[in-house]
Amino acid sequence: MQTIRGAGVATVGARLLNEVEETTLDEVLASLRTSLATTSDANDSNTGNARIPNFPIGPLNGLVNRHFRATQSAALALTGRHRELLYVLVATLISPPHDKAVAIVDFEGRFDPVRLLATCPADEGAAADPTNPGSKHRATVQRADLDHVHILRPARGSAAHIADCVACIEKYMLYGSHRSRGREWWGTVVIGGGLNPAGSASGAASAQVAVTADWKGWLRVDRAEVPSFWDMSAAEALADREKRQAAVEDAGWVANSPWGSFMICRRERGR
Repeated sequence: MQTIRGAGVATVGARLLNEVEETTLDEVLASLRTSLATTSDANDSNTGNARIPNFPIGPLNGLVNRHFRATQSAALALTGRHRELLYVLVATLISPPHDKAVAIVDFEGRFDPVRLLATCPADEGAAADPTNPGSKHRATVQRADLDHVHILRPARGSAAHIADCVACIEKYMLYGSHRSRGREWWGTVVIGGGLNPAGSASGAASAQVAVTADWKGWLRVDRAEVPSFWDMSAAEALADREKRQAAVEDAGWVANSPWGSFMICRRERGR
């Protein structure tokens, strides 16, 4: 290691180091990563060594924090009709005022980003109308926002394969040439694949995994209960067919867990 030595020079209110040691780029990066990790942990008193992403849906964010306090696991693990919640979450993240970028590893191959254009973000994402400061409206997803949803659709495989896929898209988000360089990367969503939320099989690769969605999870999404029409005749049931269909569509979805539950109203534009 080469050392450069020189005399110290005094100035008003400051002094220069009289010895500068040359180091490698890898050592600088390692030191920087350690410093950033230490700062992040010190600034978040609720997470310890884990980083809890901020979910811009109030009831969901509160539930994730309660789950973390009970289990020390920061990942949101969805099951059931998980896409109904994922569409609302991703739509809220990528639209104003949040304007985030999201990475998705979809082993099921069924997440359709076009549906985000018809999904109304959660109320917490409402933004003021610039033409009328006294009013508010729910921001909607624009086609340009879809540029910030980055989806990898690999085939299912072993735990090592899953870890490699997660690491691949995270490397792309950090160093790849894409249109989200000017946005904050919120985190990674893994759909299918059986990834352990705790990351035991893919520890380093899953560091940025904020949501997993598969057959097993601690938050289950199901259709909300629909009012029964059992006490009417067949003729009345046929006459009220549209009313019953509207009741099913308006019922929305409910997310249940041992730490609480909340309603999901996946309202779509044009309805």
